[in-house]
Amino acid sequence: DRPWLTESKKVQKLQDKIYVALQHEIQKKHSAEDKLSKMVSKLPLMKTICNLHLDKLEFFRLLHPETAMNFPPLYKEVFNSELQYSDPRES
Repeated sequence: DRPWLTESKKVQKLQDKIYVALQHEIQKKHSAEDKLSKMVSKLPLMKTICNLHLDKLEFFRLLHPETAMNFPPLYKEVFNSELQYSDPRES
C-alpha cells in the first residue's frame, strides 16, 4: 500500500522483527496476552490518520509553498515520499 517503497521485502522483514520484539516484551512483562493484537488492530486507524495528515500537508504545501520548502530536514525526509518540495523561485 506504499507504492514509493523501493525495497518492500526489506520493510516487511523489519516489520516482522518489530512484531516479534513487541511480542517478546509483552510476554517478558507478563502483560495481557491480547495487548499485541489490540495494538495491531489499531494499525488501519493509524494508516487512515497518516493519510489524512498527508492530505492536509499537501494542501498546506499548495497554499504556502515557501513555508513548506523550509520544513525541517527530518520532516522533509519522512514525508518526501508523498510530497515534492520544489522551490517556487525556480519556476
